[in-house]
Amino acid sequence: MTVLFMRRQFEFAPLRSVIGLGMVLAVAACGDTSPNWEPQDMFAAPTEAKLDDRYRAMIDFKAMARDETGKEYAAGPKATVMGAVEEAVAMCSQANAQGCKAVRVGLTWVDGLDQAAIESVIKSYGDTMTAEAYQAAGQGNMGAANWLAYHYAVRGENLDEAERLSKQALTVAPDDPGALDTYGLILYRQGRYAEAEEVFIRVNKAMPTAEHIAHFADNALAMGKTDMARAAYQRALQAGAGPVLSQTIQKRLLALDLNSGGNILPAQ
Repeated sequence: MTVLFMRRQFEFAPLRSVIGLGMVLAVAACGDTSPNWEPQDMFAAPTEAKLDDRYRAMIDFKAMARDETGKEYAAGPKATVMGAVEEAVAMCSQANAQGCKAVRVGLTWVDGLDQAAIESVIKSYGDTMTAEAYQAAGQGNMGAANWLAYHYAVRGENLDEAERLSKQALTVAPDDPGALDTYGLILYRQGRYAEAEEVFIRVNKAMPTAEHIAHFADNALAMGKTDMARAAYQRALQAGAGPVLSQTIQKRLLALDLNSGGNILPAQ
């Protein structure tokens, strides 16, 4: 049985059965990028698969933020501690609350600590997770190998090692959307945009989550395909993008509108 390599648990908003005509035309205007690909393929219904229970404990981190009235905003589980912290604070900010701040990271309460101390706590969690992932990957846990490859890819560091780990995971599950998305992100970070595009098309035909569609959009933007990037960013929002990703996408769309297709940096 193939195990889906998920980096976090996703919560999907219901996908609409009808795609806006303008969006479809915007994507179609860019032309096919694969002999067997049609623009609407990117908008197929997602599938869900259970996370490998053996690996769940390594990524089940939560964070909490609080506003000045004492209302709490919990986020997680996330693949990275920093991701959970960012999401918790973003949830607070999206509620137009005042005085939003992180108060818990994982099992550690950080309320009252200064920023340097909070960053130290986050780094400690991150270092521990990375060390455990290396150990697990070395013992044949391909979920850990994929997580570590993704960890490097999103930071744009150790990309050669990330590619090695990603290919290692793909030998076990060559058609797994999560593992393929990691590999596509590595190719994107390496500037191998045409190769990344083909991988992201495969990913989104199988599992078009908000994050996967956003990665496709980032790569399209890097290739100068601004109409396709805009349409994909909009679709990622409709697919249930979380607070952090949603804010990032909104900034990308605003930059696209202001620049009218000029050079801007992609979201990732």
